[in-house]
Order: sequence, then C-alpha cells, then structure tokens
Amino acid sequence: MKTPDLIYKINWRIILLHSIATIFIILCTQQFVKLNDIEIIKLIDKYGAENSLKQLQKDTNGISRISDFLLWNSMSNMIGLLTGFILSLIIIIRKKMFWLNSLIIFFIGLLFIKLGLFKNHIINTLFYSFDDIFPKLGLLYKYIIKGTILLSITLLIFFNKWINNFALNYMSKKK
Repeated sequence: MKTPDLIYKINWRIILLHSIATIFIILCTQQFVKLNDIEIIKLIDKYGAENSLKQLQKDTNGISRISDFLLWNSMSNMIGLLTGFILSLIIIIRKKMFWLNSLIIFFIGLLFIKLGLFKNHIINTLFYSFDDIFPKLGLLYKYIIKGTILLSITLLIFFNKWINNFALNYMSKKK
C-alpha cells in the first residue's frame, strides 16, 4: 500500500471522537476500580493516608487489601485504554474502515497515560466534580455517580448514530 493511499484511509474525525471516548472510559474505569475496596477510601478520607495505613496494618488482611487496592488502581488506566481500543476496533471494523485508525487511538491514549495527564488537577476538577451535585450521598454513591456519568458520555460518543455519521460522512466526501 502506498503512503498516499494510507493517508486517505485514515479518518481524523473518527480518531478524534474515539480518542475522546477512550479518555472518558479511562476516567470511568478509574472511578469504578475504586469500588473494589471502598473501605480503604473511607479510612483515608476519615483519618488521612498515614493513619489509615497504620490502622490497616493492624488488620490481618490489611497488607493484602492495600496491595490489591494499589494493583487495581494502577491497572485501571490500561484496563480503560484496552476497553476503549477494543470498542473502537469493533466499531471501525463494522463500519468497514481501516483498522489503523484504532491503533492510532490506542497510541494517543497510551501517550495520555504515559504523560500523566490523568493526574492533572484540571482534569480532576472537570471530570470528577459530578459528585458536587449530590453532596449528602455517601462516598460509595459518589464514585458510582461519577463512573456512571463518565460511562454514559463514553457510550454516547461511541454509539451515537449522528456522531458516527459525522465521521463517516467525512470519508464519503473524500472519495
């Protein structure tokens, strides 16, 4: 395949839309993974990080709970990225588009993770402030609400007919 032919098969609109959806699904995964052991988050919220670690060390399963919690939190970005990549690949193959578009989306998401952009204060303020809508709810429900809202936005971007037609009409105009 010649390079100019390859460039014409890349759909920048679908890459942009699916990259945004992948970012949202990574943020969603971060929220849902915290539900794995909400008691640790409650302890940290109540006593602070150092005091809650001392209290968890007294527990017989404390060390394994902490290691499981940290393991799942560290893997949440990659779980979200792989989920977004697979969803994007399925949609792109069903629409008979070039698979390299999904690979580009994967590398954009990987770049976001490696640059540490998900640990940014601005991103946390923008995407995780949904729990301010319901201030009286418990910590568990706040994570569920944030994750559900982010998942809804993700599914809207991935599976909305008008959004997908916006990207597909771009390809039909090129031919």
